[in-house]
Amino acid sequence: MAKSIRSKQKRKMRAIKRVRYGQKELKRLVEMVQKSEQNEKQAQEEMKATIAKISQIDVVEKQEKNTDYISMETDQNERDRKTLLNKFGQYPAWMNGRRLKRQKTLVKRLKKKKSKI
Repeated sequence: MAKSIRSKQKRKMRAIKRVRYGQKELKRLVEMVQKSEQNEKQAQEEMKATIAKISQIDVVEKQEKNTDYISMETDQNERDRKTLLNKFGQYPAWMNGRRLKRQKTLVKRLKKKKSKI
């Protein structure tokens, strides 16, 4: 197949574009490398700062652990382990209907066993 003038011209223009865009790409790559180095330095500085803060917090926590503990009153309703009822006679919110039914039958069985003994 013969080479046309048009294809020669296109090949020539692509070569010129390659040179021009190659320079632009090189500039971009150099800038990206510089920015990544700056970001790494910044990240290392931040890491050092956070490590220092964490070590200070650890020292403070150790000092606080040495102090006497005061028990805290909670409003949590304690539940019976076997029946799962709280002091007001209610089941937990996460229990669905099938589970409630099964739990009630288990409690009845336990009561029957206790009454027989």
